Amino acid sequence: MTLKLKKPMIIFVLCFLFMICGVVCSLASSSADYDAWAPLKDRLVNDGFNREYIDTVFSAGTIKYDSGMMTRKMKVLLHRRFEPSAKKIAREKEYDDRYVGPILLAGAYSYLRENFEVLVKIDKKYGVSPSVLVALLLVETKLGHTLGNSPAFSNLANMAASPDPMKFFDELGHSDLGPEDMVWLKKRTKQKADWAYKELSALLKFSSTNSLNPSEIPGSPYGAFGICQFMPTTAISYAVDGDMDGRVDLFSKDDALESMANFLKKHGWKSSLSKKKKLKVIYRYNHSMVYARTIYEVAVQLDSIRSTFGPE
Repeated sequence: MTLKLKKPMIIFVLCFLFMICGVVCSLASSSADYDAWAPLKDRLVNDGFNREYIDTVFSAGTIKYDSGMMTRKMKVLLHRRFEPSAKKIAREKEYDDRYVGPILLAGAYSYLRENFEVLVKIDKKYGVSPSVLVALLLVETKLGHTLGNSPAFSNLANMAASPDPMKFFDELGHSDLGPEDMVWLKKRTKQKADWAYKELSALLKFSSTNSLNPSEIPGSPYGAFGICQFMPTTAISYAVDGDMDGRVDLFSKDDALESMANFLKKHGWKSSLSKKKKLKVIYRYNHSMVYARTIYEVAVQLDSIRSTFGPE
């Protein structure tokens, strides 16, 4: 006997089957995410973090495991490893001239004028001139307008949870690596994962201290956050409460600017230093001499504009 289903019944059965498939896929996905995060979560708990707190943070909808973050980082490092010396030298230009063009400089000078009072106050306290702070802010986040498109916590967690390059080796595009290069790759990936874990731990501590939800903090691909783009370990060591409201918020102009000045002062900044020594201090902010020379050049240009147009 053939069972004939009426059209409404057929629709009901199909909907039910789709629902079951969705639940199964969701459970499979959740299980996969749990398996990927489990070692990292256990490590954090073993290092003193509360299990319930860690589970809550990782349950956020924005936190999804993706080895692509580490893959992209290792691709860059592999490219630089095999890059000819001549190209490396050519890449090391004097400074990034994008930031000394008329449009960005005009914006930076406008920002300096608008915030001159607070910048002068910071200069008196830390000995860091307004032009240097504005130059840093221009290069780091276009004066606070580019803060990153994804959660800093997610970016760091994905790198920390990806210490084994063999899990994404096929995506690197270097199937012909020799034994020596493979040793290097495994060592460097592990180093980057350990670095990310240290920054992840610092982000959790900083967030807890300042009543922030770590999963909602926007950041750079490698975890820097705020308009000053501090790494979490830098934030813990050098961030200060500039507006004295009882918490440090690096998305707040007063806190971020004063934290930047504090960082430079703690690394030896003095207005009387030679150019060479100033570059060394700026280099500590971001380990690139092109970066340091760019900050220095932007600051010089801003001082030149100020001298041309007179006092604020």
